[in-house]
Amino acid sequence: MKGKVLFGLVLAGLLSISGLAGASVREETASAINYKMRYPVVTVEKNAAAQAAINEDIQKYVDNFLTQYKAGNFYNGDFSYKLRYEDDQVISLTVADYRYNQGAAHGYTNTYGLNYSKVTGEKLPLGFFVKLRPEDKMTILRQPIIDSRGERVPLEKTFATGRYISTIDISTNYYMLGGGSLALIYPPYSLTCYAMGTLHIDLSAQIIDYFNRKNQ
Repeated sequence: MKGKVLFGLVLAGLLSISGLAGASVREETASAINYKMRYPVVTVEKNAAAQAAINEDIQKYVDNFLTQYKAGNFYNGDFSYKLRYEDDQVISLTVADYRYNQGAAHGYTNTYGLNYSKVTGEKLPLGFFVKLRPEDKMTILRQPIIDSRGERVPLEKTFATGRYISTIDISTNYYMLGGGSLALIYPPYSLTCYAMGTLHIDLSAQIIDYFNRKNQ
């Protein structure tokens, strides 16, 4: 019981803090004839171990892109990032890995949410913030669905109302929005057509509180 209470207090503290904690992310770049890269390097003041762990994990995504490019596994590509949220305890970023294969109708982007504790350097899974069960899928799909242009997508324009509903899973890929809210990431084709790009389902602090009470 004490463990659950402590977890709840830590979780509440992490979710309630808002605002950025200054410029703790610097940008590195790299390029060649068929790719461009912008990737983050994180600075954690007075915590070299956490800083090293975070940057080591980010580097895995950078290295994978470069290794696959050098091996000729895609024709051209782009690697970029966004700082989504930061406070004294956590930092949340996304990296977007775009790859195009010669002759394909279009390229494909995988977007990864990278959420870290600035205290321990560990990557924080979605379950650290919100407890979800498979039966929560339709409740999640009724939350705001946002397309790559920042516009809301009606539920009836997704696969959620057709025969493909069984193919949709609850995404565990996410980033923090601040104020206790999170966004679940859905890649192209997973929730709707390719033209709408990567989709995000916003989970407010209120719906997160509901899930955590229901699924404790």
